[in-house]
Amino acid sequence: MRRFDRGFWIAVGLLAAVAVADRLLPPPAMPDYSVQVFDRRGELLGASLTADDKWRLRTRLDHVSPELLRAVVAKEDRWFFFHRGVNPFAVARALWGNVVAGRRASGASTITMQLARLLEPDRRTYAVKLREMLRALQLEIRYSKREILESYISLLPMGGNIEGVSSASWIYFNRPPEKLSLAQAVALSVIPNNPNRLRLDRSSGPVQQEARRWLRRFGNEGVFSPADIATAIGEDFTVARSAPPRRAPHFTLVAQERRSAATDLVHTTLDPAVQDAAEQLLFNHVQRVLADGVRNGAVLVIDNDSMTVAAWCGSSDFHDVLRHGQVDGVRAVRSPGSTLKPFLYARAFDEGVLTPRMRLLDIPGDFGGYIPENYDATFSGDVSVREALLRSLNVPAVRELARQGTGQFVSWLTSAGFATIARTREKLGLSLILGGCGVTLEELTRATSMFARGGDLASLRLMAGTRALSGATESDREAGARAMCSAGAAWLVTDILSGHERPDLPADLRATSRLPRFAWKTGTSYGKRDAWAVGWNARYTIGVWMGNFTGEGAPHLSGAEMAVPLLVDIFDAIDERIEAHIIPRPTTVAKRDVCARTGLLPSERCEHLVQDWYIRNVSSRRRCDLQRPFILRADRGIHYCMDCVPDSGTVEEWYPVPDPELAMWYDEHRVSQRRPPPHNPACTVRGSGDGPRILSPSPDYTYLLERGAEQQILLQAASGAGVRTLYWYVNGKLEAETGNGGKVFVAPEGTTLRITCMDDAGRKSAVTVRIQYY
Repeated sequence: MRRFDRGFWIAVGLLAAVAVADRLLPPPAMPDYSVQVFDRRGELLGASLTADDKWRLRTRLDHVSPELLRAVVAKEDRWFFFHRGVNPFAVARALWGNVVAGRRASGASTITMQLARLLEPDRRTYAVKLREMLRALQLEIRYSKREILESYISLLPMGGNIEGVSSASWIYFNRPPEKLSLAQAVALSVIPNNPNRLRLDRSSGPVQQEARRWLRRFGNEGVFSPADIATAIGEDFTVARSAPPRRAPHFTLVAQERRSAATDLVHTTLDPAVQDAAEQLLFNHVQRVLADGVRNGAVLVIDNDSMTVAAWCGSSDFHDVLRHGQVDGVRAVRSPGSTLKPFLYARAFDEGVLTPRMRLLDIPGDFGGYIPENYDATFSGDVSVREALLRSLNVPAVRELARQGTGQFVSWLTSAGFATIARTREKLGLSLILGGCGVTLEELTRATSMFARGGDLASLRLMAGTRALSGATESDREAGARAMCSAGAAWLVTDILSGHERPDLPADLRATSRLPRFAWKTGTSYGKRDAWAVGWNARYTIGVWMGNFTGEGAPHLSGAEMAVPLLVDIFDAIDERIEAHIIPRPTTVAKRDVCARTGLLPSERCEHLVQDWYIRNVSSRRRCDLQRPFILRADRGIHYCMDCVPDSGTVEEWYPVPDPELAMWYDEHRVSQRRPPPHNPACTVRGSGDGPRILSPSPDYTYLLERGAEQQILLQAASGAGVRTLYWYVNGKLEAETGNGGKVFVAPEGTTLRITCMDDAGRKSAVTVRIQYY
């Protein structure tokens, strides 16, 4: 019993000593591996050199051919799965053999001991061998057999800066290690014995000779079948050194940047079939438009259901140095042109202010010195919201942005993930809705996906989860999502932009039945430097940018001409069931009758009605008041107000009374319109109702004038029907008299001006304007 107690305490003491030694002298840490990026199918997209310039690809046992593992274990340590790091029988045999031979004839190193030597290389002495044994015991305590074998085959020297069987398999044979033939697998297993002499990239002869020697030995030992051995011995292979794969290079770089620092195996969401199709179509398209002075393009494809990147093409050819192919067009900041307009109108739909048939002014306007124009330099007077968005009219969009407020819209865009806009928000004004800001294709495409997702916006995912993305559930879809607009507003925008009566439909598509079955919005930046097209259906959102990375413009560089054809081609190529991916109308959206002229709910005087979509319990229920009654003299020469109407000799008639600015534009352009006769000139009572609408100057801006330069400020206003004369007062002093809508310039005095405009019916409006001199 006493002998047992003594043995027990000796064992406890030894274990304690090992534990203390293990803590005080831990084994070296595993080295850093090359970062590997895989697509959603698990295929390698690309890898990077380590910080010490090595190709050191971590190798999983599941990704290695069984023949290679069998050859390595049979050759190096056939008892690997049975010992605890040191094989005592092999050690005893090696010691006896070395004593008999009088030199080191055998090393007795196990795979675990060899791993210890790879982690802590040193001269081969008996003291170093003893240390390797102790390190092997430590490694066996810390890691499983599987982890040890994975680390071993990942660190084997394969010649030059190549380490591990995965690196060697790709560089020497241009294939993954799971697809190696038996001859190739055995060839890799013999290289570590003498990596300087057995260099496949220099000569395959010595390697094949050594591999065949081992194949015969494996055959004698029954490691492989005779038939497999015969086939492998008869196989010849030539080797030309190559680098690991470099597919989707821009995406691979992004994935490496955004990966978790704790992992070197980056599994992504990229769909190889979609990526290959997008890359090829982009390359072909750029080749076709080179003659038009357009050398670059980029494409981003998002899977709407899971909000994952399906394809990321930063340029048409990463390796085209002359055309700056290594620039990533998906992340480059460019002017978005008109592509932000759908977001503006979606907000208006949610406010209940607009519906697709309601009318917007499309006439010139001065917004504190900013005078926007439409792309074709024409104006239509007033247009429906649907027409304004389909035709991508600039002036209605600027007016709507002025109504919403630039600051509020910028805040909304910031919350939608437009980081570049957020950084420059203090410099942005009304021009941002026409492209006077910077965005990236990634930001724009991600934000646009909200229209395909019922108004919900989620973070863009590049990294795959723990299970296949094709099995995404509803909870996956909603995770991290936030509502940027209602499902009704998203559908109204989608319905409008699915229309084909639009100027940005390419001519070749108009003449065929091959019309797009998705919604899309185009954009062209100032100077024709950027062409955009962003399209979506229920399955995908696709963003396309065309232009030149150098910033040069081109005469034919427009969204319709350059970007839409590629967008259509990509949708046709990647979505074989495009007809089935129509976005369904939400139950919150319904149709109602509206006045054809105003888009408002009809009054009894509205003669022509049309149907319009609206959002239940949200859209305005304002009734049309375009037609208004006037009391006329019997000869219809003048009209009376309620203060001057006589007791007899009158008739009542209804006339359209358009917006004062629109009426003024009609007058300037000689647009025929039915108008009431002038107001009774004998009326001495001041008129009731709203005063003239002062169009210039604006109280929203500070006017910067050069001191002593005798600069002047424009005065212009529009008043209601029947008004002929306007009177202008500056700081209480009558300065000018104009016709309705007439223009006059005045030289300001002081830094604050109180400007009043009164029409010939006595109605007034006033603004206060700030002047700053420099």
